Amino acid sequence: MTGAVLLRTSGLSGLALAAMLSIAQAQDTLHLVELQEAALRDDPRAGEFDLLRSATDLRMAVLGSERLPQLTVSGWASHQSDITNPGARIPGAAFPDLPRDRWESTLDVQQLLYDGGSISRRREVERARHTESAAAVSVALYGLRSEVNTAFFSAFLLQQQAAEYNALITDLDARLASVRARVEAGTALSRDAAEVSAERIRAMLQRDEAQAARRASLAVLADLIGRPIDTTAVLRLPAGESEEIEPLARSTPSALRLRPEFERFRQTRVRLEREAQATSTMNRPRLSAFGQAGVGLPGLDQFRTTSDAFWRAGLKVEWQPWTWHSAGRTATALRLEQEVLEREEQAFARALGRQVASQLEEIARLAAALQEDARVVELRAEVERQARLQHDEGVITAADYVETRTDVLEARLTLQRHRVELARARASYLTTLGFVPSRGARIP
Repeated sequence: MTGAVLLRTSGLSGLALAAMLSIAQAQDTLHLVELQEAALRDDPRAGEFDLLRSATDLRMAVLGSERLPQLTVSGWASHQSDITNPGARIPGAAFPDLPRDRWESTLDVQQLLYDGGSISRRREVERARHTESAAAVSVALYGLRSEVNTAFFSAFLLQQQAAEYNALITDLDARLASVRARVEAGTALSRDAAEVSAERIRAMLQRDEAQAARRASLAVLADLIGRPIDTTAVLRLPAGESEEIEPLARSTPSALRLRPEFERFRQTRVRLEREAQATSTMNRPRLSAFGQAGVGLPGLDQFRTTSDAFWRAGLKVEWQPWTWHSAGRTATALRLEQEVLEREEQAFARALGRQVASQLEEIARLAAALQEDARVVELRAEVERQARLQHDEGVITAADYVETRTDVLEARLTLQRHRVELARARASYLTTLGFVPSRGARIP
């Protein structure tokens, strides 16, 4: 991918600018939105959506199996101290001696016919719980956007600072060659060359420091997106954010519901409502059909002395009309939880409102400061041009010229810092609201 280093070109030599452009053509260009999306895709928690879906499908299958016939195999054996013995003696009738050892083995089948809507309600609860869990994962992942913002803008600012120091070094190289020629010609003192050389060394150290810090920020970005980032990669500031901020700034922050937290609040309310509705089935009757087949001693004929096979079938009704207000109290408790949740949502919205109000003020301040910074750079550059001519004519010393050149550097660094801070404030504002800016070019 190709890209261009976004630098204000006033004060840069043509050689330095051409070198930077030729290098940039072979470099990767990284955009903030694409880095954020890559970080969201690479985070291990991104796989939780599929895991939650699979777990929910399994629980739904378990609930669905309650409508299927339920099979139970059971058995028991016992020895009893006494048995049933008719007390009256009937002439001509003989009663066998019943066994004191008894056992029974059965296969029971039960088919639910009517459950009062319990399974349907529980399935609704399960679906609501899954959606709520997925929303919670989205909230956790959303925090990655702020992490990417921090690393991206830090790396971009350091990239701009290194470029400014490179421009200064190029200028000082040319100035040092001129001063050394004048020293050899006897029109300048050797200390002038030493002054320029010392300033050049200082600029190189500051450039190296900025490049090292930039590599550290790129390493953080690389870890977030899960792929290496070359140190020659060029970062590009988001474009069009001011147009996206304009309509948002005119809206009421508390009325905006773009943050994933608001979706989580909504899904939690839905889940609580479904659970409250499910409590209404606690007092409803249940109707089942049942069948039983087995073998035992004595079986269903209590006067048999040998084992016997048997079966029986029928209907069974279960109804618990009185639960000591358990269902009502549970529903009331769930609705109280909804009220608590609503208060938390209101507090969250108000906190966002305060945060975005502060961010809008910061954006306005930086936008105004940026215009003044540009004016200061122009003035400092004009002073530097005059000082260069004076130094060429021997009117001022190298130290005086270096001082004016340093003033230009500081003014340009301030301009770049405010420019990056403005872009970061805009990106943070959009992130705070939950608004994803327009995409730039995709990263591979």
